[in-house]
Order: sequence, then structure tokens, then C-alpha cells
Amino acid sequence: MAVVEETLAITAGDAPAQPSAPRGVSNVATALLVAGEAMLLAGLVAGYYAVRAQAFKWPPVGLGTYLPSIVAVTMLMTAVTVQWSIWAIRHNDQRTTLAALGVTIFFAFAILNGQWYGLAHLKFGVSAHTYGTFVYLLTGFHMVNVIAGIVVLVAVLVRAVGGEFSADDHDTLTAAAIFWQFANVAGLVAYAVLFLHP
Repeated sequence: MAVVEETLAITAGDAPAQPSAPRGVSNVATALLVAGEAMLLAGLVAGYYAVRAQAFKWPPVGLGTYLPSIVAVTMLMTAVTVQWSIWAIRHNDQRTTLAALGVTIFFAFAILNGQWYGLAHLKFGVSAHTYGTFVYLLTGFHMVNVIAGIVVLVAVLVRAVGGEFSADDHDTLTAAAIFWQFANVAGLVAYAVLFLHP
């Protein structure tokens, strides 16, 4: 008796299964970027304290803390609003996600404006003394991160308007929040170093 091998035919409507997209890649990439930036920030702070340890009078000029404190409070508010957007998308609340991202971007522009105003009204230039150099360096480092964060948040907002995020798929939004929280940490470190413990 002959053995007949049976093969299954693929019908016209069948298509090969699409492999699912890898999840969490954007979060890992963002974490690596943040780790590199954190090392740069740590180097700037270490350089600041190394120079400070050898100075007879530090800081050579006093800076007011009112505007930097307002900017720091605004950073804390954006930390809450960006996490609010993550909470909302995990509950499939698209409208609240959009509102939270919009408020975060509004506050981000306020932070950038406050820091720009503060630098523009300093009574010394970047090369006046070492302390002035570090004021511009640390504030500028944070401002660059805020600008990058605004670009990322606006891109995420546009995608959210298009309905691209859901409770099951919001890795890009989470990655944007991770980067924004690092920008907040960088700003708060600069604030503490330059204005709370000069």
C-alpha cells in the first residue's frame, strides 16, 4: 500500500503572517541617549565644583533667585503634565492625552522663555569670569535639551492627534516622556548648583 503525502494548499485569501513590530526599542534608545547626556551633565557639574574649590571668592557676583525659582517650579509642573499624558493614554483617554501634551508644550516654551530672559539680563558675559562661563554652560545645556524636548513633544502631539497611540501601543510617547523628564532633571541640577548652592 502506497503512502500518499498530503500537502495543504494555500488559498488565495491567505497571506503570510506579518511579524509584529519590536516593542520598547524607542524606550531603550532614549534611555541610552539619556545616559550619555547624564554623563555630560555630570562632567559639567564636576568641572564646576573643581573650579569652585580653588576659588577664593565664589561666586564672584550674586545672582537673584526669583526667576530661576519660577523656572524650576515650571519644570516640576511639566514633570507632572507629561506623566499625566502617559496615564491618560494607558486608559485610552485620547482627549486628555492631547490636553496634557499641549499643557506640557506650553510650559516648555515658558521655561525656555524664562531662561532666555535670565541670560539676556545678566550683568556679565560668558567670558567675564569662570562662574559666568558655568552659568552660561549649564543653562545653555538645559536650554538645548528643552528645545530638543519641544521638538519631540510636538512630533508626539501630532501623532497623538492622528490617533496613533493607544493603551497597547504608546512606546514613542513613553520615550518622549523619558527624554523630557531628563531635561527636567538637568534643569533642576543646574538650578541647584548655580542658585541654591553656589
